[in-house]
Amino acid sequence: MPNLVKLYSHNGPMLIDTRQLSGPRTLLTIYTLRGNRLMDTVRGQLMPCTSVHRDNLYASKELAADHRRRIEDDMRRRTGIFKDI
Repeated sequence: MPNLVKLYSHNGPMLIDTRQLSGPRTLLTIYTLRGNRLMDTVRGQLMPCTSVHRDNLYASKELAADHRRRIEDDMRRRTGIFKDI
C-alpha cells in the first residue's frame, strides 16, 4: 500500500503517493481514501482526469486559494474584463 499524503489543488484536497512526489514525475496519480488509484475505481473512470501536475499541488487550502486568486487577477489585468468585480 502506498504512503499517502494529503495535498491541495484549486479543485480541493487530493491524496498523493510520497514516492511519486519525491521522484522525477510531473504527473502524479491521485489515490482514494482506501489507498486505491482513482483511475481503478468506477468513479475515477467517469472522471476526465485521475492525475495532477505537481506544480498544481499546495500544502494547504489557503495556499491553493491564494494561487488561484493570483491567476484570476492576472487574467483580469491581461484581458481588461471583469473591471467591475
